[in-house]
Amino acid sequence: MENYILSPEALVMVSGSSKGTQPKFYSEGYWYKQNIVGYEGLSEYLVSRLLSCSDCKNYVAYEQCQINGKPGCRSKSFLGEGEQFMSFQKLYEIYTGQNLTDKIRLIPEVRDRIVFFVDYVRDITGFDATSYLSKILALDMLTLNTDRHFNNLGLILNSKDNSVREAPIFDNGNALLSDVDRFEFDLSLEENLEKVYGQPFSASLEAQAAAAGIGLRIDFKKMEEILAVEPESRALNVLKHQARRYQHLFSAQKKVSISEIKKIADDRRTGSNTGQSKSNDYMR
Repeated sequence: MENYILSPEALVMVSGSSKGTQPKFYSEGYWYKQNIVGYEGLSEYLVSRLLSCSDCKNYVAYEQCQINGKPGCRSKSFLGEGEQFMSFQKLYEIYTGQNLTDKIRLIPEVRDRIVFFVDYVRDITGFDATSYLSKILALDMLTLNTDRHFNNLGLILNSKDNSVREAPIFDNGNALLSDVDRFEFDLSLEENLEKVYGQPFSASLEAQAAAAGIGLRIDFKKMEEILAVEPESRALNVLKHQARRYQHLFSAQKKVSISEIKKIADDRRTGSNTGQSKSNDYMR
C-alpha cells in the first residue's frame, strides 16, 4: 500500500458530512482522505470496484493508501478546467436561503420527497435528476451507505460554456459498516444491520431506493472474479453478503416492484432472509 507524504500546505479541511469534518488533502490533481471513524478508505475502494462491474460509468475510482503514515484513500479530481462542483444543498441555499434537508423533512411521504427534489432541480437547472438518484440510492441500499446527504449529491457547472452535467458517484466511505464505533466488531451482522439508517430521503435505505427505482445493473459474476483477489476483511464480507441478498434486484432487466424491495427489508428485520448469517463469521 502506497504511503503518500503530503505537506501541511496540501491540507484542506472540508466539512459537510453528517459524520463531521474529515481531514482532506489536495495535491497535483488528487484528493486524499484519512480515515476518521474506521475503514472508510477500504470502503471507498471496494465500492468503486463494485461500480466497475456495473453499467454506471460515471463514478470516482478510489485507491486505498496511507497518507503521511495514516490509512485512507486517494482519488483523481473529477473537475476539468473551468468546472466547479455545486452540491444540491448549496444550490437550494442560493435560491431559497433555506436548508434543503429541513425542507425535505416537512414532506411526509418518501416518494413525494423525491418528486419535490427532482422538480426543484429541474426547475432551476433544467437537469432531470431521476436517473441520477435511481443509481445512487440503489447503490446506497446495496452497500449500506449511511452518509449520503445533499452535500455529496450535485452537479458540475462549466463556466466556459455554461453547461451542466451530473457529478460522478463519489463519497462512499461510510458504506459497508465502516464506522467501527457505531457498528461494533463484537456484534453479529444482524445486530449491526438493525443500526443502519439511511439518508437523505428516508431512514430506510430500502424505502428510498424503492421510491427512486433500481437504476443500476451489476454483473455479479464479474464482481466475484474481481473480489476473489481482495484480502479478507469485514468490509469485503459485508459486500458479499449484500450482493447475495440483492443480486436478483440488480440483475433484473424488468422494473423492480416496491413490494419486492420492502419484503427484503422486512426479512432483514425479522432475520428470516436465508442469506443472513447467525454468527460473527462476517467479521473476519
